[in-house]
Amino acid sequence: MCAARTTSRMRFHVLTTIAVCVANHAAMTGSRLAVSLVGLQLGVSPFGVGVAVALFAMVPMLGSIWLGRWIDHVGARRPAITGMSLTCSGLMLPALWLSPATLALAALAVGAGYAMLVLAVQREIARAADPATKGRALSAFAFGTAISSSLGPLAAGACLARVGARPTFALGCAVALFALLFALLQRGWARRPEQSAATKTGHIRVREVLADKAIRSILLADLLMAVAWNANTFIVPIQGSLQGWPADAMGRMLSVFGAAVLLARALPAAWRRRLSPWATIRVALASSGTCLAALPLCHRMPAPLLLEAVMGVGLGGALSSVLALLHEHAPVRHVGEVFGLRLVALNASAIALPVLLGWMASVIDLKSALWTIGLAVFAGLFATLRVGAIAPPSTVETHLPS
Repeated sequence: MCAARTTSRMRFHVLTTIAVCVANHAAMTGSRLAVSLVGLQLGVSPFGVGVAVALFAMVPMLGSIWLGRWIDHVGARRPAITGMSLTCSGLMLPALWLSPATLALAALAVGAGYAMLVLAVQREIARAADPATKGRALSAFAFGTAISSSLGPLAAGACLARVGARPTFALGCAVALFALLFALLQRGWARRPEQSAATKTGHIRVREVLADKAIRSILLADLLMAVAWNANTFIVPIQGSLQGWPADAMGRMLSVFGAAVLLARALPAAWRRRLSPWATIRVALASSGTCLAALPLCHRMPAPLLLEAVMGVGLGGALSSVLALLHEHAPVRHVGEVFGLRLVALNASAIALPVLLGWMASVIDLKSALWTIGLAVFAGLFATLRVGAIAPPSTVETHLPS
């Protein structure tokens, strides 16, 4: 009876923590759109706007491993509260003093704050010993961030059109502040790691993480899926312009992709019943690689819409599988560090891929660039074929060197 009550309390805490993270994710995605559009309105060059948007990923790319180690050392509560406070402060700056400098500072602060929060939330999910609780939490996280990815920019765009820039940033600040106040009242945060010996184990090195074949393959597959996702987002407007498609057609393509992602995450139980986590990842790699390579061959609708739907379902259904496998194979004392390494790879991809694709499209051509990226993503399928049989560690003490 007492154990059931504890499990129920833990389940409620994890799900409410994810809700707090989703609210901050909506504020972050909305502010990313607002920074780019308001920057252009203030006369900032497209290159300057690109640099400002890249600042959202700068701290996560450079500091996520350190942040993960910090969370492993002190527990989740303090980093989560610090991250949300940083997000609120960053959004408050352009709401009070609107200038290119405050937009850049806002991007830096919001990106860093969300990185702290999302790593802390992953640490809290790792505390859930009940597999059903952990599975429900991972599905809720994937579904919630899919909604906030659409809702944040939608709300920011509507607010910018109707009331202007400062109220838009103030609205994002209000959302983040509400989440912060809720988190401050929330009980159940792990203030310290669960085992007192955790602080004595030191930290693991990146090469020690990558020496584990299962974790290495999970991170590689996750990176390739991020490459496919970012390539699709970046390429659709360029491809549409070259084909002479109207703007609403390109908008429909991206909206179909987003709807397919949301559909895949809304039905996570069906995916788990029919496909194992590794099978889901392989489907995502195969479908996204094939669709990217086929996209330049589609000159008329509705073929591109079909490709976007297939790619969205594949990539959307794979996130919870990636998170579940990382939780399964990562040492419990170093969960934050392993997820920090994941965040470094994803943000490096988000920064480098548009530059790489733009260079390839200029030097070679867009078709060859997409074929190269699609082939690389599809090739990741073969790198995962032998990994599915690897069992998770029997004890977390000896999984990786400390």
